[in-house]
Amino acid sequence: MIRPSGLRLLLAAVLALSLVANFFLAGYALNDRGRAQAGGILAEGALAAYPEPVRQEFRRILRDNRLRTFAALRDMREARRSLAEAVNARPFDEAAVTRAMAAVRSATDGLQRLMQEFLLQALRETRADRLPS
Repeated sequence: MIRPSGLRLLLAAVLALSLVANFFLAGYALNDRGRAQAGGILAEGALAAYPEPVRQEFRRILRDNRLRTFAALRDMREARRSLAEAVNARPFDEAAVTRAMAAVRSATDGLQRLMQEFLLQALRETRADRLPS
């Protein structure tokens, strides 16, 4: 029986680590796609309390305003990414983390305000359809 050399063991370990890292990154990428779908599902869940005409109108308004919506989502992702960087920075800078947290709150608030604006518009437009002429 031939014993593997130290170099072969090292190469095998590096290959194994590389495979694990690739699987991890592939899972992360696929999970990111799943989040986009989950976001749609979550939005539908939040709208479940409203009648179908309101939900349909809300979806139409979202489609018509996708650039604004994507910009708000991008701002929130960037704010969260900056927060993660600030939290993991060495040395720890509490003031930077506090600023990053404020940016996340601001971006989240901006997205929420935009969605509420769209919902109000959908409610207005579906109610206008019910008014007598």
